[in-house]
Amino acid sequence: MNMSTQKILFLTFKIFLVMPALFYVEAYAEVPLTAKSAKPNLSESGSVGVIESEAEFFRIEHVMEGLQVPWALAFLPDGTALVSERAAGAVSLIDFSNGTSERLGGIPEDVYIKINAGMLDIVLHPNFPNNRWVYYCYTAGDEALNTMVVERAIFAGNHLTNRQRIFEALPWYHNAHVYGCRLAFNGDYVFVTMGDRWDMRHLAQSPGTHIGKTIRIYHDGRVPEDNPFVGIRGALPEVWSLGNRNAQGLVVHPVTGDLWEHEHGPLGGDEVNVIERGRNYGWPVISYGKEYGGQPIIHIGRQGNTRYDQDGLTEMEGMEQPLHTYIPSIAPSDMFFYTGSAFPGWKGNLFIGALAGKHLNRLVVDDREVLHEERLLEKQGWRIRLVKQGPDDFIYLGTDEGDIFRLVPQKNEGHD
Repeated sequence: MNMSTQKILFLTFKIFLVMPALFYVEAYAEVPLTAKSAKPNLSESGSVGVIESEAEFFRIEHVMEGLQVPWALAFLPDGTALVSERAAGAVSLIDFSNGTSERLGGIPEDVYIKINAGMLDIVLHPNFPNNRWVYYCYTAGDEALNTMVVERAIFAGNHLTNRQRIFEALPWYHNAHVYGCRLAFNGDYVFVTMGDRWDMRHLAQSPGTHIGKTIRIYHDGRVPEDNPFVGIRGALPEVWSLGNRNAQGLVVHPVTGDLWEHEHGPLGGDEVNVIERGRNYGWPVISYGKEYGGQPIIHIGRQGNTRYDQDGLTEMEGMEQPLHTYIPSIAPSDMFFYTGSAFPGWKGNLFIGALAGKHLNRLVVDDREVLHEERLLEKQGWRIRLVKQGPDDFIYLGTDEGDIFRLVPQKNEGHD
């Protein structure tokens, strides 16, 4: 293939990515930064009351409003919570018992806010009661060049101090799409997801960048020596897995210790995976989704000594298959395993927020097998961005419209 032909193929590839972008932004991406919260619809029937699911009865409580795209929530030991607001580039300290909220001081000044960019995940160190470390992920830079970074800081009342940057994704790039940016602790390590930045998908197969990867570092940002690409020429040592498109859900299974992840497909093909050392999850070589224009997934490139010229592949030797797929796409967001006692019928289930799908997704799992799926709150019409189990064992939901809700168990007298 001569240089002119390569340039034509590359330009064609870029056109296929850019032309459907308007469709993506309208149907699947983010609500406008100035979106106002509509009056919440608090029941399946349109009136307040008991909601019946397959395994539990519950009611919805509206506990906070007026936030600017609440992206993540971390409960503090006293029951208050830190909530990141993507579209404000801020973190708020919220007391759900009285509905009060205040913005934290000490937030980075270089937060880039646009479309998918802003203040994203926030989690507490496992030993937070003693060391007070808070970890957060955000987009740094400006419209010309930006990237995803991870920092940690000490929480001191209503202020963050001793900020330390422990990870910076490479390369920096100029758009505002598909950062991933979920964090999860597992033992001595912090795992970080990084998306493919929309039109750098070809780099998801290269261990020489952080694009389309899962990252593994120590709590202070050092690189573990047993990471799979340490010492390999041209590879970045932080890389743990590759071929991940846009993982916005990451959680450690409370029993097995497996690292569960979900990632956005393009048009369909959202995936649930278990992430393992050095594994390749296929993007963009294999996918169960399509381009946003409806064409098969386009992949022009080379992996090792093998060239993949065939589009629309769903499997390939050496690449992992998902545990579960969503076709059409639900655009998954946050996720957690329910471990509480308030909803015994849901114990051990995996809960996932759905943005485009506008519901709360419940998966019944056994080891690494998904046995059953239920979709809750479909009639509410909320883009559910964050989902968390609270210290009261209730389930908390945050929406792109700026609200936070709480699911509370409700005895149904007609079903006792």
